[in-house]
Amino acid sequence: MTCPACGTKLRDGLTVCPECGAELTRAAAPEPEDVRSEWEATLTVVMRIIVHVLVWILSLSILGFGLYKLHYWRQADATHQLYENGTVQMPELEAVELADGRNGHAITFFGSDGDVIYIEELEERFTVVGGKATVEVADSEWFGPSSSASNVEIYLTPIQITESGEKLLLPIVSFSVEMPVSPLTIISPTEKRVTTLSSAYELKLKVVYGSTVLVGGEDVTSLVDRQGNLNVNVAIYPHGDNPVSILVQTPNHLEVREDLVFYRQPMEIDLDLSPATEFTSVTNAMTIHGSVDPDAALSVETPYEAGSLEVDAEGKFSFRATFDHLGYNTVTIRASKPGKQDAVISFDIYYVPAINEYSRSAWKMDYQQVLYCWDVWDGRVFLCRGDIVAVLSDEPNIVVIDVSDLGSGQYLVIENMSDLHISEPGGRYTIYADISGQAEYQGKTVTRLIGRYAEKLD
Repeated sequence: MTCPACGTKLRDGLTVCPECGAELTRAAAPEPEDVRSEWEATLTVVMRIIVHVLVWILSLSILGFGLYKLHYWRQADATHQLYENGTVQMPELEAVELADGRNGHAITFFGSDGDVIYIEELEERFTVVGGKATVEVADSEWFGPSSSASNVEIYLTPIQITESGEKLLLPIVSFSVEMPVSPLTIISPTEKRVTTLSSAYELKLKVVYGSTVLVGGEDVTSLVDRQGNLNVNVAIYPHGDNPVSILVQTPNHLEVREDLVFYRQPMEIDLDLSPATEFTSVTNAMTIHGSVDPDAALSVETPYEAGSLEVDAEGKFSFRATFDHLGYNTVTIRASKPGKQDAVISFDIYYVPAINEYSRSAWKMDYQQVLYCWDVWDGRVFLCRGDIVAVLSDEPNIVVIDVSDLGSGQYLVIENMSDLHISEPGGRYTIYADISGQAEYQGKTVTRLIGRYAEKLD
């Protein structure tokens, strides 16, 4: 405000002018320009303070970040030098199949026993034992239930902590992961198209426990055990092809689908084998069970025990089939009914006695007699011991064995049907085999046998 007597500018609230002593009857209201000037001055000071504070904060942040990067750069460089000079072994990364069947990646870190590998992204610690610590992570863990990404890039920042507490920043482990397909292994059948004589077929599958499984459109998830095994019977009708689809959806996986076809010959007369029918036998006879139209006449057209065929009022039948030679024996049954086409089922049963019985019937090797009397001795069992000199076929597994003691070239061709697969020459084996004909090897005719049991010698 201003003194009305002398014109001196005064501060607000005075009652007497300090310059001329004139009384100020009332406090004059501050002039708008004075108020604005004072406010601008105050605002300028405040803004300067704020700017200085922000500059200091920014400077400290940059300095801190630089020190942080410098520290870890020095650590990374030191670690790199350790890997370069071989003092420390680089982590190893590989794609693996986990114990539950899921696909994943395994990272192996190397260090001293007792060291700890901490991975921040996993929030887990892994102890070094035996000089290494292996980290296994399922690929599906990187995808959420609502994830739409088909692949992701993974970056892991491991830190190695020694027993003394020293921390060492290890190199970043990076890899690419695609969303995995739901694991599914079809144990039985082994082929996608199967010809069957039964009204039911037992599917044997292996999945990851917790997966949703549909077989032929039916949800069979509840039948999966905790090991991921699933056995389920599917109905097979006598009208030709029976397509069966298998759908598996494992959490955080892509859905997988497999299609099988079960062929069963069309029949006008009901004739079924029991689903429990075995197609191998260690004895020379086996009881066959099944069902037939009660009004049909049933006959067995291959060797069987006389008087063993029985059919009850409901059409359930049984008979005792007999096998007159080693290997595959055909069993044929026929159902007849007036005005209908006969229904015929014909199948093979593989007959080989147990090893104890089979080996007891084996003859000692007489190469010349085996070579020239092969037709007379057809089906006779011999003990073949020698070196495998060639593998002619992997499937079927056909090998050439030299049964001479001095490697003089007493060759026999053996179709190896034992449980021991022979994939390469060079080993020494004992094979129990029965004569089945002749074969060619190195331009010469030699005797051919079928090996039922084999053992590799040390």
